[in-house]
Amino acid sequence: MSILRSRNPAMGVFDKTENPALARDDAKVMTLGGTVTATGILLAIVASVAILVYTPLAKAMTSAAAGGTYSIPGWIWPAFIGSMIGGIGFSLIIFFKPKTAPVVAPLHAVVEGVFVGIASFVIPMQFLGAGSVTIVMQALLATFGIAAAMLFGYATGVLRVGPLVQKIIVTALMGLVLYVMALWILGMIGINMWNGYADTGIMGIGFTGFCIAIASLFLLLDFQFIEKGIEARAPKHMEWVGAWGLMVTLVWLYIELLRLFAKLQSRD
Repeated sequence: MSILRSRNPAMGVFDKTENPALARDDAKVMTLGGTVTATGILLAIVASVAILVYTPLAKAMTSAAAGGTYSIPGWIWPAFIGSMIGGIGFSLIIFFKPKTAPVVAPLHAVVEGVFVGIASFVIPMQFLGAGSVTIVMQALLATFGIAAAMLFGYATGVLRVGPLVQKIIVTALMGLVLYVMALWILGMIGINMWNGYADTGIMGIGFTGFCIAIASLFLLLDFQFIEKGIEARAPKHMEWVGAWGLMVTLVWLYIELLRLFAKLQSRD
């Protein structure tokens, strides 16, 4: 921890004394420890729900591979679409009403868990025609590996986000959002355009790599948000806002990595 403390001001919260006045203040303001705890809770909820959703799907697929029959359950697509809509709804609530984050963020984590569990099954099915626990584990390990590397880089001062870089990252995200909206809207009226999410060619893999890069850079924005909140002694509920931002980014990164590994394996 000495490296982190020497380069990241946010890490200074570990060095606070046991002064009662400070303790009382810390009960009302954003701290690193509180944010880490909130992040752990949200990720535990996402993981638990995802496992509950994914396990029966994976077992059914394994049984089918052994000679049985298998059909995709009818509840998958309504639940998948519902989790996406619910995620957007909860995100808007937290964005406009940050004080609701301690309650809404855990609810969002439940919805994200449903989304992750189904996506972990559907994405390999889309590209490989079968579920793949191996790809899921690869994507999971890669997600936490990238997150750890980005955190280390940020904490040591190697990776920092200036105003210009921040604008570039946000602009890239808005471009992706507009692209997804165009895919959906044009698809609904029968107009097909190149789909980088589904393309398994070089361009499609490159597009997924671009999405992974943007998601990884967004982790830096999340770390910066948390650091500035701690320095400004933001209200206690901002711990949950920071944790919520990290959760959303990590889920996004995991989905893109899962898609990348599935695309690469489909080309073998």
